[in-house]
Amino acid sequence: MAAAAFLVLIGGGFVVWVWLIADSAPSRAVARGIPTFTYSPPTYSPPTYTPPTYTPPTYSPPTYSPPPQYYGAIAVASNGAIGKAWDYSTAAGARKRALNSCPASGCKVLTTFVNGCGAVAYNSRTNKYWGGSGSTKAAAQRNAISNAGGGRWISWVCTTR
Repeated sequence: MAAAAFLVLIGGGFVVWVWLIADSAPSRAVARGIPTFTYSPPTYSPPTYTPPTYTPPTYSPPTYSPPPQYYGAIAVASNGAIGKAWDYSTAAGARKRALNSCPASGCKVLTTFVNGCGAVAYNSRTNKYWGGSGSTKAAAQRNAISNAGGGRWISWVCTTR
């Protein structure tokens, strides 16, 4: 690489001529300390998309528990002695308690009921006791009197509802 420069004075000014003789321009630029610039485009990576996860709600079927059953019974002896039971978990338990609470011998259970009321009526014409049941005290009394064929009610009891 050879370079020749001549300075010429003409009318009080300087003119500089530079002739560059080079094999390749880049090697001349590096050799002369001129920085080279290489363009590299910026790298771009699009943001990643993660869809939200969907967890379906868990379904719990409603639990069903049947309403409690409360049993009652009324036992009567031929002389009119009465034994009553209410709020027992079984009909057999209510009947047994009614018989055990009857103070006379020969007691018989005349009515057993659940979640309601029971009543006993006496018909003096037939000299018989009859049992009945209903959803209320009045309904049980009417049913017992009807079953006896008339007469009057003598006892009643209702369970918890």
